Amino acid sequence: MVRRRRRIGAVKVVLGGLIIIVVWMTWINASRMFSPSDSSKALEAVEQFYKYEQVGDFGSAWELFHPFMQQRFAKSDYIQRRAHIIMQDFGVRTFEFHTGTPKRISDWRMSQEAELIAEVYEIEVTEIFHSPYGNFRIVQPCFAAYFSGKWTLLWSYQNELEAVNSD
Repeated sequence: MVRRRRRIGAVKVVLGGLIIIVVWMTWINASRMFSPSDSSKALEAVEQFYKYEQVGDFGSAWELFHPFMQQRFAKSDYIQRRAHIIMQDFGVRTFEFHTGTPKRISDWRMSQEAELIAEVYEIEVTEIFHSPYGNFRIVQPCFAAYFSGKWTLLWSYQNELEAVNSD
């Protein structure tokens, strides 16, 4: 009778341990399943960039650029040029934008000379302007890359010499 009770107690301990392990593993898998994916985090970064631009906060938008983009544009120049183009040339104070579905791309380069980035997400952005010169859209593929603990934005400059020389 004493042996039987000991066996039942040992079985309960083992079953209790197994239940705890199963619950823990379920919790870990569920938290991974419901945490934001890389593609949704990349999309959030691109959307935040354009939300800053929408309200004219070009300095905060510049901060979301990948270092390759920050090397391409000094912050003060970027702020001045973007404000000039959007507010003065286009004659608008804000714009609407829509984002497409993120598409994962491996081994991408911003330009022919730029270093290879192992993984980016391409997200098509459509900006809609209502200006004194009529309504128009700009459609631009944007790229989000994870760098130094955060998602950053890039634009493509592939074949830029061909595009500039084709005019």
